Amino acid sequence: MNSIWNKNRSAFVSRFPSLAKMFASEIAGVDAICKDSSNDDPPAIGQPFPFWNIVSAKDGSISAYEDGVLLHSAYNPKREAEQAVANSDFPECRAAVFFGFGLGYAVEAYALRFPDRAVIVVEPDADRFFASLALIDWTAVFASKECIAALACPPHTVVSFIEKYGVSRCAFFSVPSQTAHASHYFDTLRTLVERNRRKDDINAATLERFAKRWLKNSCKNINNYALMRGVSAYAGNAYGIPFTIVAAGPSLEDSLPYLSEIKKRSVIVCVETALRACLRAGVEPDFIVVGDPQYYAYRHIAGLTSKSSVLVAEIAVYPSVFSFTCRDFALSSSLFPVGKWFERRIGERGDLGAGGSVASAAWNFAYAAGASEIYCCGLDFAFPGKKTHIKGSMFEEGTHETSVRTFPAETQNLPLLFSAGAEEACDYDGKSVPTDSRMKMFAWWFESRLASCPDAKTYTFCRSGIAIPGIEPASLRSFLEKPDITVQKKEFIKKSEASEKGAPPDKESFESALAEFLREIDSLRKIAEDGKRICENALADDMNTASVDGTAAGKCGGASADGCGADTAAATRTLADDGARQRILRTLADIDAAILKSSVKDAVSLALPSGMRFADLGESGDKKGDTFRESLLRSRLFYAALSLAASECEKYLPY
Repeated sequence: MNSIWNKNRSAFVSRFPSLAKMFASEIAGVDAICKDSSNDDPPAIGQPFPFWNIVSAKDGSISAYEDGVLLHSAYNPKREAEQAVANSDFPECRAAVFFGFGLGYAVEAYALRFPDRAVIVVEPDADRFFASLALIDWTAVFASKECIAALACPPHTVVSFIEKYGVSRCAFFSVPSQTAHASHYFDTLRTLVERNRRKDDINAATLERFAKRWLKNSCKNINNYALMRGVSAYAGNAYGIPFTIVAAGPSLEDSLPYLSEIKKRSVIVCVETALRACLRAGVEPDFIVVGDPQYYAYRHIAGLTSKSSVLVAEIAVYPSVFSFTCRDFALSSSLFPVGKWFERRIGERGDLGAGGSVASAAWNFAYAAGASEIYCCGLDFAFPGKKTHIKGSMFEEGTHETSVRTFPAETQNLPLLFSAGAEEACDYDGKSVPTDSRMKMFAWWFESRLASCPDAKTYTFCRSGIAIPGIEPASLRSFLEKPDITVQKKEFIKKSEASEKGAPPDKESFESALAEFLREIDSLRKIAEDGKRICENALADDMNTASVDGTAAGKCGGASADGCGADTAAATRTLADDGARQRILRTLADIDAAILKSSVKDAVSLALPSGMRFADLGESGDKKGDTFRESLLRSRLFYAALSLAASECEKYLPY
């Protein structure tokens, strides 16, 4: 057996013992090819593997052709790979993702250059992966701090690996000749990654726009942590009980007449936009999910009551949501920094996921409760019949309330149909249905979630919405033949509400956490004020020094260097100034380090001005002259903004 294969094989088995067992037959196949090779050489030039033609490169290494196309340079494959790796780097990079890799030169080069970063190799054909281990040295790859071998993985699984590091923090390598053997697979993967990148962009834009609203809501609602149970109280208690998600798509109109019967046979989880329609049909949902912190989300339930329902929300929702008349409230884990800070101390409330529509959170709640069958009404993510929402929803009623002869409701709905990147999609019968890019994004979030939860089956009662892989059309008539489960539902809710799991923290624990939060906010504000004061004093001293030097130079005008001691004095002051500046920069660096270590910095950052983030810290560096002054001006601006942000956070807290 050649030494390259032997080393790589041992390193792979040691790093990935489970994968080694899974792909034992592929490994045995390469064993057979390599057994006749010399101890030092890779398999012979030619075609030891049916998919590659191995050739000698000009520098003495090896390259390969596949279907007549070169996979690597015919001159110096290693240098080509090293240049590609060097060109791929950027400051925030945490991982490299290889969509195919040929013989693996770029993977090896990346692992050697960045051993502390994650390496993700993606290859749907395991035979190609193990063939490459017989040809070049992969030991540096398997020695990487983090290494993921995504062999024969479904695209959605690969995306979940990438999401761990963040799409925007990954360097992607994809060479057409190295992915041509599985072009459809890699095209699908690129599409999913691009959707994920768009999701990150949307989340970043949302953060920029609504950060202060999240901060204000979270602070005003913070006492609810001491009063309300978490949704984790319901986790795992509904095994064998079907759930039905009620969304506000136009197709809900078809299911409304049967909703009371559906409720007898399943647990109804209604998104806030559909509540008005449910109540119009005489049905109070078992659970209502409110997902958006904006005021408009509250508008959907304003003025309504549902006395038998449990309302599920997170701490950052609009405060009036918690004035809604219902049987009880349950908190989900917060997606935002203030809530996250408290939950690290008093316990998580129950994660319902980030991103997507509120229907995604409703589905996650049903799945967490233990449902293995989840049905959907009104989950269209499209505009069947060119309708945007069910009749009677707040959206639809709002257009009628403001309708006038020159601007009727139909005209008001046009922007929803055409301004968000109008597109076409297919419904469950393969027919074209109008939708938009935003709805497609929501559908993709659903598709991704369903792919990661194969133990739950999801169905829809309507065939006119966008067809989502993983959701199957179901007959409403067949569903209504299911038995009445009212008794089981009551037992599920009673058991959950009696559970210690998800119970509110005791008063002492909550008050202790709140007091700590206030102390940390106050400490951060004082640190920022200290930094601001140091910058202002240094700026004043710098101005005075410049003024003294200018005056001395004026007094020596026309005198020779030998006849004036001003130059010598100025040089002495420059040396002293440089030492003082270094001391100031070191002090500011210590202040920056203290800020970055603060446990409440993420919460306070929500009140920072648009575009200002903690990444702005540490830019002062070892600067001199005008750049030193510019650095102080930037730092003073940041410290002043941080101090105001901390004060704003304190202003909203109940104390």
